[in-house]
Amino acid sequence: MTKSQTIPYLPTMFGTCMLFQTLYVFCVALWFLFPDLRGHIILTDIIPGFQLLDARNFLYGLIAMAVYGWLVAVIFVFFFNLWPSFARIFSGNKR
Repeated sequence: MTKSQTIPYLPTMFGTCMLFQTLYVFCVALWFLFPDLRGHIILTDIIPGFQLLDARNFLYGLIAMAVYGWLVAVIFVFFFNLWPSFARIFSGNKR
């Protein structure tokens, strides 16, 4: 069995942050173009105090999505890097 590679935190955090922000901008753009769509209401559920089509709230949502992206990445990388050593303990492999 080979030694597993770990994922670095910072690139993963920036990648997830950019993904969440891109999806956020896409959702806001769709909400702006098609205000009757009901699926965009999830933004107000995910981001506390969020209201649409205001520059201040748009920036607030963008920052909130960045924070959410960083938190998801930290949790994912922590457990991804922890799993090989955890699995070795239960499999009885001493390496």
